[in-house]
Amino acid sequence: MALIIGILPLPLFLMHYETLDVWQVWLPWILLALINPWLEEFYWRGLLLNYTKNWSNWTAILFTSSVFALNHAVFGVNSELNSGLTVIISTFIMGVVWGLVFKKTNSLRWMILAHFLVDFFNLSAASFLDLYEKGNW
Repeated sequence: MALIIGILPLPLFLMHYETLDVWQVWLPWILLALINPWLEEFYWRGLLLNYTKNWSNWTAILFTSSVFALNHAVFGVNSELNSGLTVIISTFIMGVVWGLVFKKTNSLRWMILAHFLVDFFNLSAASFLDLYEKGNW
């Protein structure tokens, strides 16, 4: 279930992989995809869901997913592609699915892998630089 969320951005990758033509884009893209999932999942699903372990599962998952979504909308990198209601809804859904999987497995491995896939297929560095709108370097 967690990995299905991870492969949803695959069409975006297939449509815009050419944004990785220069090393100034593909190097930050691959570094972000390798490092970010560990940091975010250890915080959002690991630390925060563990902190709320005395809450009901649904309350904890909905709370952490809401904060996860708002964090990405308010404090995330401000780019045209990574803003607005779409990002709030999509990150909320990711948070709910990944929270459910974490509660079921008590492991972060699937969320880290799924988060890697999202960052990888989303071409995160290219989207943060608004290269989808600007075209190639």
